[in-house]
Amino acid sequence: MAFLDNSGDIILDAVLTDVGRKRMARGNFKITKFAVGDDEIDYGLYNKNHPSGSAYYDLEILQTPVLEAFTQANANINYGLVSYPRQDLLYIPSAVLNEKTFNSRIAQRSTGFNVFFLADDTKTTVAGVVTSKVMTSVSSVAESNILKSGDSTGRVVFLETGIESTDLASSAANQSTYISSVGLADKAFLVRYDRRFILTPMGAGPNAGFSNNSQRGASLNITLTKATGTRKSADLADYNEAMVEATMTRVYSDFSSGGTTVDTSTNYSVIDGPRGVFTAMNFVIRGDITQTDYSKYGTTSNNLFGDGTLYDFIDTTIYVQGVATNATLQLPIRIIKLAQT
Repeated sequence: MAFLDNSGDIILDAVLTDVGRKRMARGNFKITKFAVGDDEIDYGLYNKNHPSGSAYYDLEILQTPVLEAFTQANANINYGLVSYPRQDLLYIPSAVLNEKTFNSRIAQRSTGFNVFFLADDTKTTVAGVVTSKVMTSVSSVAESNILKSGDSTGRVVFLETGIESTDLASSAANQSTYISSVGLADKAFLVRYDRRFILTPMGAGPNAGFSNNSQRGASLNITLTKATGTRKSADLADYNEAMVEATMTRVYSDFSSGGTTVDTSTNYSVIDGPRGVFTAMNFVIRGDITQTDYSKYGTTSNNLFGDGTLYDFIDTTIYVQGVATNATLQLPIRIIKLAQT
């Protein structure tokens, strides 16, 4: 459903999703709940200096149209509006990728493609060479850009939650006041992934830790374990969902050593304000992905890096959502392997 015009009378354009049309044909279509979202809104249009006064501050936002409705269940709302049981919340945590280089296990997206490469090392050349090795040695792809399927001790996608505001110090006291004590410390993340390509996500285990260990550094300890509670997604076609654990971040701005407080915490955390939780993830590629799958869902025999080496790849998106905060994040993943020659 989408607004065609909301400048005066409200005009709605409503279409059924593929699932809705099937149920309509079967005679059992019934609307039982709905969700609202604001993906199309640019809040930068809010103008508190409008010369006509406060009634016009949000005029441009209120008149922003959504031009059409889509039949895909996940096309209109990527970041849905949510409700919280408490009415006294001043700040809501966000989920943010941490791609800082203080720890060698943290993966970074490729700057040229804006994806994490997930190497399909289940396939090898005739000589037994795996894709990830060719990517680094021949195509000169940075190791930090490459995840290896099922590798529990290698590169990880690292993410944090927290309050992205410089109004509040990232102290232990503020973490307690604005996150823990108001129920905004996620105990787990819901991970949605395309089951045609991904067998299972892997997440940071119960002994994970991310904390200050000196004025000059922070420690990151991660052991990956397979996600739990796998089931089909009710919202996304061809997707499963599973749970990975979350652990409280212990990187604080008021860390003190020898009576001196020096804030180096932003060298390690991407959250400016009070920090919530973190997790780290990798993914296990399905071992039965065929060459036909690469041809049908992806791109084959592509000179991707311009060095003459040909690759096959499939692009997919992983959706991560905090179970308490509903903070969401989308991870662009490119499953890649050496092309058949």
